[in-house]
Formats: sequence, structure tokens, C-alpha cells
Amino acid sequence: METKQFSTIHLSHLGVSDVYALFRETVEVAEPVQSAIGDMAKAIYTHLVADTIAMGTPLKLAQKNALTSEVKTLDNDRDTELDDIKRDIIYFSKGRDTNKKAAAERLKIVFDPYWNITHEALNTETKSIDTLMAKYTADKAIQADAALIGIDTKLTTLQTKNAAFAAAYKSRTSEVGNKTADGSASSFRSAATKSYNDFCTAIEQAVSYAPNDTINTLFNTMEQLRTRYNALATTPDKKPADTTAK
Repeated sequence: METKQFSTIHLSHLGVSDVYALFRETVEVAEPVQSAIGDMAKAIYTHLVADTIAMGTPLKLAQKNALTSEVKTLDNDRDTELDDIKRDIIYFSKGRDTNKKAAAERLKIVFDPYWNITHEALNTETKSIDTLMAKYTADKAIQADAALIGIDTKLTTLQTKNAAFAAAYKSRTSEVGNKTADGSASSFRSAATKSYNDFCTAIEQAVSYAPNDTINTLFNTMEQLRTRYNALATTPDKKPADTTAK
């Protein structure tokens, strides 16, 4: 029997909006497979859903108040650019040119953890794009593949649009409003964190003791989420400790 465990994620070093986004994405990937995860995990999942909704309500209200037409336009601009890049990758991965096909397939692997970031919380999406671009600018092989299928200039444009969004969002968001929203969301964070950790433990046990294809896929998807969000964590000296985090 193979015992599986999720990698460590430093939830205490993530901001409230990032933690909420992780919990929400976990809820979304688990929702279609509830019938295959076992009664205990399903019961815990129900608590996770409720706690995540409670945590997200004040964040969504603050986000709604912060979204001027300019910010909405800039968010749509970067999402459109990213969607265009994804379409090119898919197109060339199915093409007849073997060199471009291979390059696109390699790029798909690089982009895979970031494929659905347009559905993330706005601040989380900003950080995810920054992380993706950091990988791109640090790797000559990725840059060569991007140039071969003609998305190198689009990636540069994506980086510019993401920076423009970040600046506009910051300037339009009230400091007092943010503190109020974070404080309200933080009051629900402990319960949501416990439900998330309990759910992760239940999935670990299921994949170790009663594995099936659905459980294995869910485990791997949740592990990818944990890895991606842990990359957004700040250093310990920049965030207060959260003893409830796993």
C-alpha cells in the first residue's frame, strides 16, 4: 500500500484573498466527484463549501466596490490577451509543423498550472501572471518556444497589461475598505482553514486506503493547486503567524 500525502502549504503566509481563492478552487474541482470520495470526505466537503462561502462574502463586496469601469476594462484586457495566448498554444499543438507542435506541447506543460487563472480572485490572478512571467523571462528555452509559435510579443503585452491592472486596482481600492474586508473575511478564515485541512486529510486517506481513478485525479489536481498557491506565499517575517494553517 502506498501512503500519499499532500505537500506542505504555508497558508499562514498567504493573504486572505489568496487563501479564499485556494479554498474556492478546491471546492470547484471536488464538486463534480462528490459521489466518489466517500461519505466522510463528502460530509467534510459540505462544511468546506459553507465556510468558503462565508469567508468570500465580504471579499466579494469589497471587490465589487473597488471595480470601476477602468479596472474592469483592464482586467478584461489581460484576460483577453491570456485567452489569445492559450488559443495559439492549442492551435499549434494540433498543427502539422512538427517543430511548432513540439514547442506548443512544451509550452502547454509550462502554462498548465496557470490555465484557469482568469477565474481567480483579482489580486491572486495578478500574482499568478507575475509568477508565470517570471518563469518565462528566466528560461531561454521557454522564450525560444514562445518565439517559434509567435506568442513572445503577446506575452510581453500580457505582462504590460497585468502591471497596468495592478496599478489601477491599487489606486482604486480604499485602504480603509480593504482593512474592513480583510478583517471581516479573517473572522471566517479559521473555520474555513480547518475545513480545508480536514478535507485534505480525508482525501489523503481515501487515496491511500481506497484509491480509484477519480480519487487519484482529485488528489493530483488538489496537489497542483497547493503547489501553485504556495508559490504565492510571502516570507514568514512579512506575515503574522496562523496556527490553524497546515
